[in-house]
Amino acid sequence: MPKRSLTSSQVFKGGRPFPHATIAGGFMFVCFTGRDREGRFAIGDVRAQTQQCIDSIRTVIEEAGGTLKDVVKCTVYVTDRANWEPMNEVYFANFAEDGPHRVSCIVSGLGSPDCLVEIDATAYLGD
Repeated sequence: MPKRSLTSSQVFKGGRPFPHATIAGGFMFVCFTGRDREGRFAIGDVRAQTQQCIDSIRTVIEEAGGTLKDVVKCTVYVTDRANWEPMNEVYFANFAEDGPHRVSCIVSGLGSPDCLVEIDATAYLGD
């Protein structure tokens, strides 16, 4: 099964050689932290970081021809239990109807100490 990588100029691209998404077998795999297009975090604001994650995911999925409604699974990583409900408020505002399957974890840290949330999403774009 062939796979292809997708990198967008519309979202932050870090210094590591990772694509923003990989597409294989009709599925798209994409993951973002709450960095804005310039690479900045909204310091201490899990709501803003959660929205930024979802906006970046949306942008890349739309560039591939899909929408957030095509997301079938998300894994959400949050660095503090106090951020759980604020993250959920934003998450469910974006995935209100027929939302994807979700796995969630509270972790002791992510790649940057300023990163409060990371979302890994799988979308089905079809064949």
